Amino acid sequence: MPRPLEALFVSEGALGTDVLGHVRTEAGSGALFVADVHVRVVRLPRMGVAARAAVRDVPGLRRLDLDMATVRWHMAQGLRFRRALRGALAGGPVDVAYVNTHTLALFAERELSRLPTVLLADASVWAWHSMGIWRPVHRHSRTMVAPSLRRERRALASARRVVALTPWTAETLRAAEPSARIAVHHPGLDLERFRPAQRSPRRRLRVLFVGARFAQKGGPELAGALAPRLGRDVELDVVSRARIESLPGLRSHRLGPDDPRLVELFQQADLFCLPTRGDAAPWVVPEAMACGTPVLATAVGGIPDLIGREGGRTVAPGDPAALAAALDELLADGDQRAELGRAARARCERCYDARRQGPALAALLREASGVR
Repeated sequence: MPRPLEALFVSEGALGTDVLGHVRTEAGSGALFVADVHVRVVRLPRMGVAARAAVRDVPGLRRLDLDMATVRWHMAQGLRFRRALRGALAGGPVDVAYVNTHTLALFAERELSRLPTVLLADASVWAWHSMGIWRPVHRHSRTMVAPSLRRERRALASARRVVALTPWTAETLRAAEPSARIAVHHPGLDLERFRPAQRSPRRRLRVLFVGARFAQKGGPELAGALAPRLGRDVELDVVSRARIESLPGLRSHRLGPDDPRLVELFQQADLFCLPTRGDAAPWVVPEAMACGTPVLATAVGGIPDLIGREGGRTVAPGDPAALAAALDELLADGDQRAELGRAARARCERCYDARRQGPALAALLREASGVR
C-alpha cells in the first residue's frame, strides 16, 4: 500500500467575472481527493490595487499591441504565485506541485525548482495571444511577448509533466517547447450533476448560449443568425455577464457557474451554440454534451477535440452564412439532434467522467513525484 501522496494544487482562481475556466478546472479536479492523495489547495487571491495597476492597458499603445500587457500580466501573476507558493511550502511537506495554469510558473523558476512540478495548460502563450480576442495582433506582437515565450520554454522543459487539456493544447505546447513531457488529460465533470433530463413541452425550439464575454464568444453573431426566427419558432437563452439587447424570444440570465439553474438550462435546450471567435477548451462544451444536448460551435482551439466526431457540429469562425445554415439544418432535424445528444453523452461517459479522470490524474502526479 503506497503512502499518501502530499500534493499541492495551486490555482489561479477566478480572473474577474469574465474568465471562469480556471475555477471550472479546479472544480473538475476535485476527484483528485482520493484515498492515496492528500491535496492542499492554494488559490491566488483577487488582484489588489497595485497588481491591477501593473497590468492595466496603456491607452494608445493597446491597439498597437505595444504596451507589453501580456508580459506584465505574467510577471504580476508570477510574483503573486511565488508568495502563495512560499507560504504553502512553509505549511508542511509537499511531494508534488500541480499548477493551474502553467503561465503562473513563468516567473517562479527558482521556487518551483525545489520540488517536482506538474503544469496544467489549456494553450501556449502564443497560441492564446495570436487569437486576437483580447487585443489586435500585429507583425511585431510576437516580439512584444518574447520575454514570456522564453520563460515559457524553460518552464515547460523543466516540469516533470505538463498536462494538456486537449490534443490541440498539446500541439501548441510542443510548438513552444518540443522537449516538454506532455500528457493529454481532461479533469472531467460530475456526470451525476450534468446529466440528461426530460425536456418540458414547449411550442418553440430552445437554443442556449453561455459565455461571460458575450462579444468574443460570438453572441452577437448567434443572435443575428437567429433573428428572423426569434419569438416565432425559436427562443434563445443567453447566460452572460454582458448587457444584452432586448429582443423578442431572447431571455437573458446572469447565473454563476455553480447555479443549479444553469444545469437546467443545459438540460432543457434543444441545441447549445457557441460561435466563439477564439477559445482554448471551454468548459461549457462538455457540460452541454454531458446533459445530452447537441453542440454547434466554431472550430477554434481545442473545441473540435472536445466535441469529437460524434458530439456535435463545428463551423468555421467568422462565417455567418455557415453558422446560419448549420442552425437551420439542426433545428429542422429533431432526429439528428437526438442522435447527436445521445452520442455527446456517451462521449462524456468515456472521456470526461471525473470519477475516472481523477484517479488517472492522481496516478500521473504520483509518477511525477517519484514517490512509490
